[in-house]
Amino acid sequence: MLLLFRKPSGPIAHAVEHTTFHQGYRPVHAREVFVPDGGCEVVIDLSDTPKQRWHDERGERFDMHKRGWVSGMRASRIVIGVGSGAPMLVLRLRPGTLPSFIGMPAHELNDTVVISTYCWASCFATVRDRLGESLEQRGAQAMLDEAEDILAPLFPMSAVERRVGIALQALHRRGGIGTVGVLSDELGCSQKHLNDLFQRHCGLGPKRYASLVRFQSLLRRLEREHDPDWTQLALEHGYYDQSHMVNQFQEMTGHSPTRYMQVKGPFLNWLPVDGR
Repeated sequence: MLLLFRKPSGPIAHAVEHTTFHQGYRPVHAREVFVPDGGCEVVIDLSDTPKQRWHDERGERFDMHKRGWVSGMRASRIVIGVGSGAPMLVLRLRPGTLPSFIGMPAHELNDTVVISTYCWASCFATVRDRLGESLEQRGAQAMLDEAEDILAPLFPMSAVERRVGIALQALHRRGGIGTVGVLSDELGCSQKHLNDLFQRHCGLGPKRYASLVRFQSLLRRLEREHDPDWTQLALEHGYYDQSHMVNQFQEMTGHSPTRYMQVKGPFLNWLPVDGR
């Protein structure tokens, strides 16, 4: 498997936090759970084979997506098909930037995937073709070297709403711990107004978004833990008690904390679906 990671520094850096390219990913399992991580992504599939997204782990219903799509903010886990080995370029959007590129409030894409041509019909096909030509002619490293300039037409310059930007920085700095009331007081606005701003620009309200930040902070901590003290970790990460943390683990991953530690692979937010 080829896996390449870049942090943009040029014409898309205002909108894209990082880019990931992978090719040849063929795990032994056919499906994976993708845990909510507080992000929105643009996925450019440089193959023509449709990809599957299941509605749940049972595998009874799924949607098909092809060539490129935008994944909005997720409040719940999703299940995707893997194993094709297709070349994929994934763009992680900076928090609060989604509305500038889809032309609608971010919450309208919550837990939703839409094809990229819906958002960028006039230029997406051209951008994808140029990326594919670069990959074929010069290879993955060179394609990523050129990717920012190629992708620039998709991401015209824009800025995150000032109060949303300040609130996002505060939430991440505190690991998602703290109340919405304290945050709204610091910004000098009502909790209702702050909730409306977050729904419009980020997709979720500040309380729900903070819970995702807190959970992701906990997962990163678990990368360094071999024998976790779950009670202590729950308190350190702002949960009422261990039971509160266990309930969120079950909601986010479909597993208890101990089971998550047993099944997780090298990527915190990707879990194989057992036996599928």
